[in-house]
Amino acid sequence: MDSSSSAVSASERLSLEKVAAAWRTVRPVLWPTPLLRSPALDELSGFQVWLKPENLQRTGSYKIRGAYYKLHQLQERGGIHKVVAASAGNHAQGVAYAARELGMDCVIVMPDRAALPKLRATQHYGTKVLLEGSCFDDSLAFALRYAAAEGREFISPFNDSDVILGQATLGWEILEEMQDHPPEAVLVPVGGGGLIAGVASAVKQRLPKTKIIALQSTCAPAFVNSWHTYRSGSAESLPLDVATQETIADGVRVRQPGELCWRMCRDLVDAAICVDDVRIYRAILFLVEQAKLVAEGAGALSVAALLDPESRRQIQESGVAPGARVVALVTGGNIDSLTLQRVVERGLAMDGRSQSISVRVSDEPGQLGFILDFLRRHRATVLDFRRSWRIGPRLSDMADIEILIETEDEQHGREILEGLAREAKVHNFELLLENPNPEGPRS
Repeated sequence: MDSSSSAVSASERLSLEKVAAAWRTVRPVLWPTPLLRSPALDELSGFQVWLKPENLQRTGSYKIRGAYYKLHQLQERGGIHKVVAASAGNHAQGVAYAARELGMDCVIVMPDRAALPKLRATQHYGTKVLLEGSCFDDSLAFALRYAAAEGREFISPFNDSDVILGQATLGWEILEEMQDHPPEAVLVPVGGGGLIAGVASAVKQRLPKTKIIALQSTCAPAFVNSWHTYRSGSAESLPLDVATQETIADGVRVRQPGELCWRMCRDLVDAAICVDDVRIYRAILFLVEQAKLVAEGAGALSVAALLDPESRRQIQESGVAPGARVVALVTGGNIDSLTLQRVVERGLAMDGRSQSISVRVSDEPGQLGFILDFLRRHRATVLDFRRSWRIGPRLSDMADIEILIETEDEQHGREILEGLAREAKVHNFELLLENPNPEGPRS
């Protein structure tokens, strides 16, 4: 059906025996991430939802599984002591940790715009970090050249049979934990495809009727586009190389799925869905508030799909009935505090639970106090405010005040604005137009 349609070789196939053996290898370095029920997500999605919280995993994501298993296999085979990897963050930390534990010389190539917390976390494991390129694909190209020039083994973040086998241990854990009530669908975020190749291979062998749902950001849709092209019967060369855009889900911002990953899972995936950043913001906020879990953008993709009516429709069309048992993988939690703050602010605004309002007051005692007291009495939480003086006929005659408030919902916000407008006529202040900036005032 496409030019990369060669079958997966016998050595690349993942039997459940191989997956179980890989799990025994990686188990000593893993932290337990038992499945969590989510009643709030049940109610909103119409499914019975279990969360697999790999954001609580050692190094903050599932990537430790494939990285450790790959380096362990290299050590077992002998002769390989120096490695190099490219990553925007999570794979970097997994490889760096594994190299330290196994006594290997490790170099990590990261984009020069890598998040500072991910950079520091990688350096914490004692590895050398090189900053090259503006995105993962630039770093990958440099790392491949560096590996050849320096005689190092390149550790792919996804397109490697050992890495995929390590990631498959996540699927193994789901199968073991849900033996009595097997999942009817597993939702998997996809970047290069290593995780979905491993999880799908493991789950489908024991549960061939369980649906595997691939999820990507609309800003990086290479796997989704490739899968739909493949299912349409197109003769186009696959997997596709698709340009990406900035996205909160930077962990899955990959131009092209790995060819091995693609061959292993293209026939095992039952639906491939894109979710936009607006939904991802809301999913991160939902996980913080309802599940007490901190997830990065890519890690929240499964929950974003469950919260999105259009994505739920596509999931159901793949054969997942309302009320079905669904596992949503929360694949990572490496998000820096400033980004998390901005995401929460945007999520609140998008849900209609926060808004920025502006008032103009005269320079009279008690004006600001009255407004703040009004907001308190009407159950609005003041998140931030900024005051700037206006120069009128007299010095400091008027002041403009921008106030960011959190409300219960959009209706509650409208009621507060209407109440403030009424009070403005009585108490000599002016309610200005709502601030168009959803993130509120900044000092």
